[in-house]
Amino acid sequence: MKFTILHPLALLFACRALASSAPPESSLQQRTTLGPGPPSSLHMHNALPETIVKRQNLDGPDSAAGEPGHGGRRTIKTTPAQRRNFRIAHGTIMATAFTIGFPTGAIFIRVLKPPNHVYIHAATQIISTAMAFAGMGLGIWLGLNVRYLDYLHTIIGFAVMACLVIQPIIGLIHHIRYKKVKRSTWWGFVHRWYGRTIIVLGIVNGGLGLMLAENTRAGEIAYSVVAGLAGLTYLMVVVQWIFRTRAVEKTIKKDKQKKDYMEPAGESRETVGLMPTAEP
Repeated sequence: MKFTILHPLALLFACRALASSAPPESSLQQRTTLGPGPPSSLHMHNALPETIVKRQNLDGPDSAAGEPGHGGRRTIKTTPAQRRNFRIAHGTIMATAFTIGFPTGAIFIRVLKPPNHVYIHAATQIISTAMAFAGMGLGIWLGLNVRYLDYLHTIIGFAVMACLVIQPIIGLIHHIRYKKVKRSTWWGFVHRWYGRTIIVLGIVNGGLGLMLAENTRAGEIAYSVVAGLAGLTYLMVVVQWIFRTRAVEKTIKKDKQKKDYMEPAGESRETVGLMPTAEP
């Protein structure tokens, strides 16, 4: 009788001991989701969007998530606001130099009167070159910050800036030769077309920079309008200068032919009696 009563009691105590030693349901769920083993596919699917959002909002010293168009590691610790300001400054300075500064200096040499036109042209181009180098410095800082130094925009930009170093030397040689021979030389031809090529490459590279920075549509349109107006104005000035130069050359040629007809070679007008001699 005693064994009959003790047997169910022992069974009851054993069941309670097993129940107290089993992990709670919450702990089991934590082991399932956070344990060392691989999580279930359902848990990964639910946690993936939240992880992506956290990574996109992360602004650590090695993250470039805040930079549009590139996801590489930064080499300089900056904030998104600093990178945005440097990007705007770089684009504004470069756009001003290549769409306004350099074309304006090229126009001055065609529309202003000598001899000041040469000095105004040189001063404008020197200021524009200084602006371009300042913009290049900002661009290098920005490229080091977000690893933009291996893009086509950066490569073309370095090539254009290298050409800008040579252009003033060619222009100085052209000016010296022109003063010596009193006519245009092939140095002038090289200086003109070399400079035009630099301006065109700089403007095109500015468009590539807007694409790289993922600029707004309004910004791209504004840049295209300013660059188009500058190019059209310069083209009109060059065409007008060509027609004016040809007209002057024709006038000089006619005057020379008239002079040769009225004044035989080796004799003065006073000698042959074509013009009266001046009274003393």
